[in-house]
Amino acid sequence: MTLGIQRFNSRQNVFENTTRLHRTEIEVDQKKKTLMQLRYKRDEKVAHVDKIKSITGAGLGAAIPMLLLAKAQKKSPWNMQYRLKEVISMSVGANLGAIGLTSINKPDKEKIKKRNEGIFQVFNSVLPMALVDGSIKVCEKFKKLNNAPAKIAASVLGVFAGTQSGIYLANKITDPKDLQPDRKYSAKDAIANIDDAVGILVLGKVPFADKIKIGRVLPFIYTYSGYRSGTSN
Repeated sequence: MTLGIQRFNSRQNVFENTTRLHRTEIEVDQKKKTLMQLRYKRDEKVAHVDKIKSITGAGLGAAIPMLLLAKAQKKSPWNMQYRLKEVISMSVGANLGAIGLTSINKPDKEKIKKRNEGIFQVFNSVLPMALVDGSIKVCEKFKKLNNAPAKIAASVLGVFAGTQSGIYLANKITDPKDLQPDRKYSAKDAIANIDDAVGILVLGKVPFADKIKIGRVLPFIYTYSGYRSGTSN
């Protein structure tokens, strides 16, 4: 009489057959990594009513300072002169309006995300424009640099430096202990920050920009910037 002893096979060993377990752990890690990379992005689908609140708050937030500043200049809102003060006022106003209106009855976690996105949006609107304004003023002090090509070149450098500074400072303020991945500059941010290009033309006093009143698009750009902050969840 012989005993049939089953040959040992590691594939049948329950303690070693962990292929699926390992795969699951990898999938979980990848999912966590993906979620971490989406900081400040929309975690949930934005309700239609929240979109309306966000665009309304952003629009009012940009319009109110625009009207007040136009009155101070004694000009029509569509013919007013845009300088750094006007840019900062509309950018901050649009973001505050959208965040304020969409934060009503929302959990603290969502309010923090809206605030953080607002900081990012404002910094990346204001800092580039501040450096553009400063670059143009420097050019105006020197005869050889006081011309459109020199101002545009200096302004482009100002936008680049301002954008990088804005990204760094926004991440430092919203996450001082560096516990989360940094908020990266995306394609949508580039679209929203087209105000930098418009600002270069406006602040640089490029002739054709003044003729077509290109500054009129700035309130709409800042409204979109505020909308993005208000719909962050």
